[in-house]
Amino acid sequence: TTVLTVVIARYLPYIGLIISSVFFYIVMPILLYFYLYKKGLITDEKFDFNIRKREERPLYLFLIALGFITNFILISMYNIPQVKEVTLFFSLAFLVFAIVTIFWKISGHMTQTVITILILAYVFADIRIYILLAGYLICVPLVGYSRIKLKHHNIWQVIAGTLVTTAIGILVFTII
Repeated sequence: TTVLTVVIARYLPYIGLIISSVFFYIVMPILLYFYLYKKGLITDEKFDFNIRKREERPLYLFLIALGFITNFILISMYNIPQVKEVTLFFSLAFLVFAIVTIFWKISGHMTQTVITILILAYVFADIRIYILLAGYLICVPLVGYSRIKLKHHNIWQVIAGTLVTTAIGILVFTII
């Protein structure tokens, strides 16, 4: 989210929107993780910002999605075209990820990888094809393989994270 915040910040004409983006996309997720960890609602022993237990994920993810939606609303008030679509995609992808996680463990690493690829491809339209090719032919397989190799996910959870996020990206960037 840090890279994506930097990418969209260059399009934000107001310092307040840059600060809100930094808060909702970078600071809030970190503080929320620490808070939930301290309260015992996240029990990962490695303390590496991975929430491995599916049942511990929804609260964190819904609160993060709420923050992302709040930032989308703030940005929408200023109607900054490219940033509006990016923040909508970011918000919807995390919201769907949170909803799916209630019922089934889906790969957040794949979700975040595809979000990054699609946003970079959308923002940098002149090199879009190269970003998409490198992203889907190199990054997606490598991240997916790592999730399976580390036994954090199975193949179906990795594929679901990729396909669900790609579908949301296509919806937001081409249809809406």
